Amino acid sequence: MLNRLVGMWSGNRDNSAAQVHRDALAKPEAAPATPAAAGKPGKPPSVMRREAILGRDQKVTGYTFMLRRSAGADDKAVPPEMQRLVDDTLLANLKRADILGKLGSRQAFVPVSPASLDLPQVADWPVAGTIWLLKLDDATAVDADMIARIDDLKAKGFAFAIDAEAALRPDAVALFERVDHVLIDASSEDIAAITARMSAISKLASGKRFIATGVQTLEAFHLCHKLQCQLFMGPFITRHETLQGPAMGPSRAKVLDLMNRVRSGAELPDLAKQVQLDPALSVRLLRYVNSPGMGLMHKIGGIEQALMVMGMDKLYRWLTVVLFTGGDKQELDQALLENAMVRGRVAEQLAGRALFAKARDEIFVAGLFSLLDVVMRMPMDKVLAQIPLPAEITAAILNREGPYAPYLALAIAVEQDDMQSLEALARAINRDVADIDAVHGEALAWAQQMTEAAA
Repeated sequence: MLNRLVGMWSGNRDNSAAQVHRDALAKPEAAPATPAAAGKPGKPPSVMRREAILGRDQKVTGYTFMLRRSAGADDKAVPPEMQRLVDDTLLANLKRADILGKLGSRQAFVPVSPASLDLPQVADWPVAGTIWLLKLDDATAVDADMIARIDDLKAKGFAFAIDAEAALRPDAVALFERVDHVLIDASSEDIAAITARMSAISKLASGKRFIATGVQTLEAFHLCHKLQCQLFMGPFITRHETLQGPAMGPSRAKVLDLMNRVRSGAELPDLAKQVQLDPALSVRLLRYVNSPGMGLMHKIGGIEQALMVMGMDKLYRWLTVVLFTGGDKQELDQALLENAMVRGRVAEQLAGRALFAKARDEIFVAGLFSLLDVVMRMPMDKVLAQIPLPAEITAAILNREGPYAPYLALAIAVEQDDMQSLEALARAINRDVADIDAVHGEALAWAQQMTEAAA
């Protein structure tokens, strides 16, 4: 599968920045999307956002999906009938984009109110991988009808999750007995309070899986990990933290050196010699070249021969992926790679046919590299100073300027909860907001496949 990733880029690496700029601005045909400004009749389109859920191994095990909110929206003020409409819209969006079908073995935590459990879409919902995340407010009574509906769904094989506040409600004993996961808010990083809450819940019933939510930092992740939480959510995955220690390990430095040698036109024997100096990199290169996706008739055992088969363009593309996953493994590398791939894929797909393939490829690179500072644990300007890139990519990442910047900004906005910003960014690139869920869903599935292949 990895060859599908590295095959995405195209063009001659010797193109000048001026030619790249001309390619980027050229538009061979109009974008197929309806202008967002024109809008569509009926209610305004709603767009989903996602939040990754990591397991104890720091790899993505699933996602939770929500609708974006307008600025100032208050979830607690939503009446039951309006909440049913919100839930029905979320389920319709998930179904339309075939999100569950694209997640494969990943889990999907889908938030719904108890009042929505009798929706027709819930009755017909696929069981595999679905966990209903029940949203209970203080006004929601846990009654016999709710319990009966949950029992019906559990009999079909569905799992349920609730937050700790709901689990500890005196009137929710029957509900708590039926849930599989309990969400613990770890945003305060008050370990004593978190421990006390988990202990109180465990005394009510054993065997519940704890999900730490709102995890802000890697330190908080490790603390919750020690408390035996099984799953983790929060901004810690892509957080830019000030970390002590070396900027990067020797293996990543080797990959950067090879990337620079490729772009500067180094000869094949010199590149082969440099690869051979890193045994782990040599093994990965030969494993990739001999993978079924390359379609070779005979196995290759030499580094120089492997580089000859790959060619310089494909070698450079492969090295960009290795930069995330190779050598000195850092925490969250795989989760970061997947997030970066989603960014790149969303940005590229949103560009559609409005730009030449060369520009679309470089927009993908901008999205992929937009998290390199987190991976490399150093400021972005210092990272990019070590990687010769077209000026348009650097401008988009560092300054949010240039022809690629709107696509990168929208790809990042897809991860956030600001509907108004997302709508404005969609208008800026002449795309309909209604297109975004389908693009997002396809990017998630693609990134999952590519991440697994790159591991």
